[in-house]
Parts: sequence; structure tokens; C-alpha cells
Amino acid sequence: MSKLRGKGKRYPEEFKRQIIKEVEETGNATLVARRHDLVPGTVTRWVRESKKKMD
Repeated sequence: MSKLRGKGKRYPEEFKRQIIKEVEETGNATLVARRHDLVPGTVTRWVRESKKKMD
């Protein structure tokens, strides 16, 4: 079985920032993910990573 990490689609930083902003505004990563046809875990990871950068 192959590992999936690193094999997915790449998204521009600007797009990620917009998604993170929407999650912060709505408080719901799953809803934002569905709205943009993204995997909820990916959106949650982007939010978590952005919070780490701010620390």
C-alpha cells in the first residue's frame, strides 16, 4: 500500500489564506471544506498550521 502524503493537489497560498479566513469567520472547517469541495481534514490542517506560524 502506498503512502498518500505529498501526492495530493497543491493549492496556492492565497487560496489557503482565504479558506482559513472563512473558517475563522464561520467557526466551522467542515462547512467551509464542503463549500469549496475540499477534504475537511485538509482544511483543519491548514488552520492548525496557520496558528502555529502565528505563535
